[in-house]
Amino acid sequence: MLLASLNEWFSYFGHFHPVVVHLPIGMLVVAFIMELLVWRNPALSVLHPAIAVCLLAGCISAVLSCVVGWFLSQEGGYAASTLAFHQWLGIGVALLSGLCWWMKRRSVLRPALVRWFRKALCGLLVVLTIAGHLGGNMTHGEDYLTAGLPQPVAGWLGIDLQKGDTAAIIRKPIDNIDQAVVYTDLVTPVFQEKCYSCHSAQKVKGGLRMDGVELLMKGGKHGAIILPGNTDGSELIRRLLLPKDNDKRMPPKDQPQLSEQELAMLRWWVQSGADTKKTVSEAKPDSAMLAALRSFQEGGQGNDTGTVTALSPVFALSVGAPDQAAIKALQQLGVLVAPVARNQHLLEVSCINAPGFGDEQVALLTRLADHIVWLKLDHTQVTDAALASVGQLKHLVRLDLSGTRVGPAGMPALKNLSYLEYLNLTATKIDDAGLRALVSLPALQHIYCWQSSVSAKGIVSFLQQKPATRIVGAADQLQQGRGM
Repeated sequence: MLLASLNEWFSYFGHFHPVVVHLPIGMLVVAFIMELLVWRNPALSVLHPAIAVCLLAGCISAVLSCVVGWFLSQEGGYAASTLAFHQWLGIGVALLSGLCWWMKRRSVLRPALVRWFRKALCGLLVVLTIAGHLGGNMTHGEDYLTAGLPQPVAGWLGIDLQKGDTAAIIRKPIDNIDQAVVYTDLVTPVFQEKCYSCHSAQKVKGGLRMDGVELLMKGGKHGAIILPGNTDGSELIRRLLLPKDNDKRMPPKDQPQLSEQELAMLRWWVQSGADTKKTVSEAKPDSAMLAALRSFQEGGQGNDTGTVTALSPVFALSVGAPDQAAIKALQQLGVLVAPVARNQHLLEVSCINAPGFGDEQVALLTRLADHIVWLKLDHTQVTDAALASVGQLKHLVRLDLSGTRVGPAGMPALKNLSYLEYLNLTATKIDDAGLRALVSLPALQHIYCWQSSVSAKGIVSFLQQKPATRIVGAADQLQQGRGM
């Protein structure tokens, strides 16, 4: 426990390195400038004591910077060779500044030392500059100084792309979203644009690299960031959904953020198993997710003759603009509200950041009854009483109630959700009777009921009436045996 506590304190003090490191830089540069003035004008010899003070202060702060810098290096995430070079140069700055201070004090009595002092001071400035440059590279990337260099100068130096230029990463055109490989064509480009700057071969923050399947699945220094089939337990998704002012949010708030469609796609990919080989059609997204995925498509269907997954009829409907006051009321509770697809007013509503959302607040959703097609109430405080309001969301395609206190008594309230395709009841009180109440839902395609009271007999009975529905539960092996 003591060791863990010390490591936590070391990590905390390491975060002061960017603050402390500027002290020796400023002190030593000022000392150099004053010495330069004295060299050009001996009448300014009154500055000698001030130069000595700056050198001493620079030496002390350089030593302190080295200490907290070493603490920071223990967190990992930096190229080993660059880090080692930067560390030794930092130590060199501390030693040289101490030597320069000693020589400055001695030069008052031994003028012959002045020449050697000034040479040492110039060397100190060179070492300080290189150390600072390497530190900047580790923090901001190796192209930090050259990024944004105007043309034609950039071209003369062989620098073709500017940092942040959207041309630097060109997404592969997707003519048919159904045949796109989810990981290769959708997930990887998002990681390239939004994650690789900190989690690739160039920079490895938190011990995490995302520029390869094995590296991504391995995770970082705290373990795996993706748990296939479990979005709530996946650190990747949790970090992406943190509030913007949270220091652990990824990407950081000063970096390009994921669009709502990109975020929805990544959550769906993880929930569906984080497979790296399947195409969109093989992954079987519901209509709400497919609508979001089609926002990545460019160029229409082209000449592709493959089978195109049909969208829910909901997406052919024309609904007016949603009530902005209702959206704001939900957002004030921490609820995420976002469009499902471009150029439409259909919405996704997620309570992942609002675990206290309960039956009293659910009534707010009915003000957006025509617009909500994707609703995530998982791990909130809702009970069967809330489902009366949920049942009024007539265009609902996807509903997640996992980890809530709903049970069989509330299922009949969903009978009018004629567009509902996906229903997650994992870790709820649902049983065979509750499952039977869902038979009347005409569009239902996927039911998830792990960790519930649904039995194998109940699943068989349901499938006899709706054989096209896929049920994933404790008795899922029954379906697999039937080839479903």
